[in-house]
Amino acid sequence: MAELVRLLLMLVVVGGVMMAIERRWPALPKRPREGTRTDLTYWFFTPLVTRAITKVGLVCALIILALIAGVELTPDSGIEPLIADAWVQTLPTWVQGILLVVTLDFFGYWIHRWFHRGRPWEIHAIHHSSTTLDWLSSIRIHPLNDLIGGVARVVLVLLLGFDPLLLAFAVPLFAFYGLLLHANVPWDFGPLRWVLVSPKFHRWHHTSERDGLDRNFSNLFVVWDLMFGTYYMPEGRQPEVFGTTDPIPKGLWGQLRYPFRRKSKALPANKPG
Repeated sequence: MAELVRLLLMLVVVGGVMMAIERRWPALPKRPREGTRTDLTYWFFTPLVTRAITKVGLVCALIILALIAGVELTPDSGIEPLIADAWVQTLPTWVQGILLVVTLDFFGYWIHRWFHRGRPWEIHAIHHSSTTLDWLSSIRIHPLNDLIGGVARVVLVLLLGFDPLLLAFAVPLFAFYGLLLHANVPWDFGPLRWVLVSPKFHRWHHTSERDGLDRNFSNLFVVWDLMFGTYYMPEGRQPEVFGTTDPIPKGLWGQLRYPFRRKSKALPANKPG
């Protein structure tokens, strides 16, 4: 019950701030919003159910890593035996923090691109199914998307030897930044558009307009899209159409089942041709 109250208070506070921002600086004029009930359900379902599934997956991944490394994990040792001899542990904590954020973002770019290919798209398409793109639509994510992406990132950073306590600061950073990136605002951050992912940048990633397909996979730093040829942010234009051509159900239960149906022949909205 306490967690439900906390989530409700966050919805009121965060929602109030984000809606005020979107009302003051709208990228697109206000339109009738589709999928509000579904997104509000995700607001509670994602932290209460999806994140619980991901935590179980992380525990299983840690056990497997420990078995492979031949070390024993105990409540007292935590995961220290897995990272004790890593070179990154010799660096100051603040340097580790910076490297961790950059590393997570780099891995996140490639994981994100992977989700836009073949069968993984069947999972990730749920996140792209919102035809109204705003701060609330950022919470729409399939549990398998969160599980696979979360476990992959954590396993990779642990293999590199980063202190997992730093994740406690990095993960909320990416989560709250994600709310801003989906907001219905036209911000491109001016000169910083070549450094940081902006709402305008990410809105082009969600468009179903052909010239924006398969673009802008970065979550925090634009450099990965610049380096690997997926950067797209035209001057003087805002994306106006969002969603996917996949026949994705509108409700939560239908969306949870969607990746397990018989494979559709429909092309996802992020695929040209």
